[in-house]
Amino acid sequence: MGCGNSSETEGRKEEEHGFFHRRPKVSIRVGQHVEETSKDETLVVFVFGGPGSKKGRIVDDLVHMYGFRALIAEDLILKELPKKVQNVMTIESTRGLAEMLKDNQSLLSLEWILELIGNEIEKDPKRPHIIDIMPNLRFLLRCEKYIQDPEYDMKNFEKRFHNVFALNLAIPEEKVIKQITAHSAKHPDKMKEAGQSDEADTSRTQRRNALYTSSVKNFLNYFTSSGRLVTVDVACGVADLIWHRVSDFFGHQLELEPIRTVNTVIIFAFDELDFDGLDMDRYALQSVTLKNLVDDSKAPPDKVLAALCRHIDTSAPLVEAFAVDAADTTLLSYTSDRKSRSTRFVEHAETYLDKYIFISNLKKTRGRKCSLFQRLYKVVATTQNEVCLFPQETDTELCKRIALYMAEERKGY
Repeated sequence: MGCGNSSETEGRKEEEHGFFHRRPKVSIRVGQHVEETSKDETLVVFVFGGPGSKKGRIVDDLVHMYGFRALIAEDLILKELPKKVQNVMTIESTRGLAEMLKDNQSLLSLEWILELIGNEIEKDPKRPHIIDIMPNLRFLLRCEKYIQDPEYDMKNFEKRFHNVFALNLAIPEEKVIKQITAHSAKHPDKMKEAGQSDEADTSRTQRRNALYTSSVKNFLNYFTSSGRLVTVDVACGVADLIWHRVSDFFGHQLELEPIRTVNTVIIFAFDELDFDGLDMDRYALQSVTLKNLVDDSKAPPDKVLAALCRHIDTSAPLVEAFAVDAADTTLLSYTSDRKSRSTRFVEHAETYLDKYIFISNLKKTRGRKCSLFQRLYKVVATTQNEVCLFPQETDTELCKRIALYMAEERKGY
């Protein structure tokens, strides 16, 4: 749910007179020594994921839903490594760092970066932390003291932090290449800048994936041998389904308390007929009567929206889709001029609900047509991948104002 920039291949295939649906399986394997966190311990999760694994999306959602603090090793390296030389001013770019490490690889070691990470964790020990330990820059991965067997350095790190495990978003290389090849097949005549063909993308991805696999194997072996590796099969490539599986693990198996809902889809109705024919159960929608959330149905629109935001983020933190009946409220008169970069786009094209929500509890066999809710919507999506849908006749500026207020209000929690 809530994947505003999902492609049609991510869960939806259109036919001339209907839609085909399937829900790919996302499996998970949990090591026997992955344990629930106690309130007295700092939870530290190392995350691994190569090209196409949706690692960035998953980390971002963990930050917003469960309050994780993300620490990116590459960012720390780029910030702190120049300080290890006498003349910091001589290091003005990543190329300068590459030249420096070429002459002295010993400057970058796993022991040093884990010490930096540990120092950052201790600045805010009450929050769970998620660590992206593998850099993207290739010259960093060529430093042998960084990608060596991590057992000795990790055991020293775990003397400071006891509740540590790894999350591996695993996708086979052949799946990565297949995705690139499929994309190229859709545009066989498309040439990239400087005349570079899509074949170069496949070759580049293969090399990048091979380097990643080689660099990460020692870390994965370390966590596997100690029974503290959680492996999620992300081969389906559907970010929403992957996130649902990861979220279920953190919320139910580890019993982390969500602090807010993420990737929400909110459908607004201003007339009693706007939801006519919509199967709430099939789309896993929570019905919300907006006027019941405020003491006075004539309350100003910003107070009405604030009440809706609180309801979404506190009443049902694991619900992602809401059908909001805004009839008999002042919402249609909302005229706020809030300024923000949170709003990403307004989609004016014909847009159906199933583009943003996977249908639940389908009893149809795989590949058979099913009748769906065919009403068209205007859509406003925010930079945090949250989506507001409005009846097609709703004023576009009003749609943007409502979505913008909600993005800003919920970001402040």
